[in-house]
Amino acid sequence: MASIKTLEQALKDILHDDGKISKYDAKAVKELILADGKISNEEVLFLERALLDNVFDSQAHEMLSRLLLREELKYS
Repeated sequence: MASIKTLEQALKDILHDDGKISKYDAKAVKELILADGKISNEEVLFLERALLDNVFDSQAHEMLSRLLLREELKYS
């Protein structure tokens, strides 16, 4: 499980550049989340909040939205 602080710092660093997260940046966020092969409830809540804040370009938003739908990766 990625540390929420690590994810938050990664987003802050990315947003500092231009205010939006591209699909390439989203791929790095996705890799942080999937490092252990699971998506924790904490990671799901983090992603949902970030997606609602609309800090992603359309391709990044789509990529991370699909990640939330991957039920088989979630902890039970």
